Amino acid sequence: MRKTLVVLVAVMMVGMTIPAFAELQNVKVGGSLRIRGNWYSEEVATFDKDLQDDALSVEQRTRVNVGADFTDDVHAFIELDHYSEWGDQFRGLDEDRLLSGADSAVEGDGSVSLYQGYIEMKDAWGAPIDIKIGRSEMQHGDEFLVGNNDTSSNFRGLSFDGVWLKYNNENFNLTGFWTRILQDPSSPLESSGDANFSGVYGSYTGIENMTIDGYYYFYHQAATVLNGLSDATELHTVGARFAGNASQFDWAANGAYQFGDSGVESVDVSAFGLQGAAGYTFDVNMQPRIFVNGGYYSGAETDSGGLDEVGFNRLFSDHEYSEFLDTTDATNLWFVSGGVSAQVTEAIGLTGVVTWVNAVESLEDLDGPGFTDEKDLGLEIGIYAKYDYSEDLYFQLGYAHLFAGNAFDVDGANQQGADVTGLGLGRVGSGGQGDDIDYVFLETGISF
Repeated sequence: MRKTLVVLVAVMMVGMTIPAFAELQNVKVGGSLRIRGNWYSEEVATFDKDLQDDALSVEQRTRVNVGADFTDDVHAFIELDHYSEWGDQFRGLDEDRLLSGADSAVEGDGSVSLYQGYIEMKDAWGAPIDIKIGRSEMQHGDEFLVGNNDTSSNFRGLSFDGVWLKYNNENFNLTGFWTRILQDPSSPLESSGDANFSGVYGSYTGIENMTIDGYYYFYHQAATVLNGLSDATELHTVGARFAGNASQFDWAANGAYQFGDSGVESVDVSAFGLQGAAGYTFDVNMQPRIFVNGGYYSGAETDSGGLDEVGFNRLFSDHEYSEFLDTTDATNLWFVSGGVSAQVTEAIGLTGVVTWVNAVESLEDLDGPGFTDEKDLGLEIGIYAKYDYSEDLYFQLGYAHLFAGNAFDVDGANQQGADVTGLGLGRVGSGGQGDDIDYVFLETGISF
């Protein structure tokens, strides 16, 4: 990491010393540190306190970036980052000074990576068109299906390699993009199993206090023996978003439908996802706000011949509805939640939320008789506090408790739980006893 940063600083200094050649106008250096400690009272996958002790981990992400503005509205941006958990790459001890079996904690690969690196042209050739080429984040709307993986824990980030073209109008903008998200280094051919993600996203703001978005996404992955697909995966997603505010009210609604080929013979894609939120902020001291939220994601379906359709694919979503059951990819579930927040002081904000989560398809629906027909996944409560020490530094503390639902408390080995991961085919809670779960986190972060 040290060598990479030295090279980055050297390039920046050279750029500042030869503005006559590079037409450099401005250089800005920035970055951030985010550190979060997570504690779970037990293993979420089993819901059984007797099978595993509690889990404690501390994760950290470090980011450093340089942005450069040139003449003719040309911009360049480079960002390096490093993500790890404390203890993964500790180098304070030699291997022979550690207890047996712990030497893997010594060696680290110092995995600093290029998180973003792109060239951007604003109003290219005098037209209202922006062009971006390279590696960049994508955040569409409120990140219902495309975001930067920066929510809750495991904040590893998400960036894409590709090309973006954006058309700008006074009340309308339209962005088209093509990105390569997977490539087999051994072959550039179609049969290598390469995966591409492309689409069009448009926003209309001509109505006062309203935003209307529409989009089309296309995910394509070639079939290959290595990825176990018999056919190419071709996933089409069409959707819309409505968001706005009036007086003290605010609202947002997302809806999308998916269709296409799953990549497995005779297994189609026909699924949909819905999500909506609304809130009201009282114009009084501490600005208390009440809010409600809800969502529905269709699950996999089976017939007499086995799997017929897969569940809704949330693509690259940055929405997370549960501290225990959702890591922005859960499907085959529906939920409702409500809560209240308030700015207790200028620096301290508090939020409380209650969420009820259910499966759309039970295990009996998917796997047949002998499995549970229960769909209740549980009731979750969360309490969160955030303290802004300064404009740049913050501290955040949170506690959540899941009252495990009936789906996790059924007699019979491997007959309980719900398939809410892996496109509605991955099990959560199998072999458990329906034990409740606690989660506590403490986070701090600074930006510069």
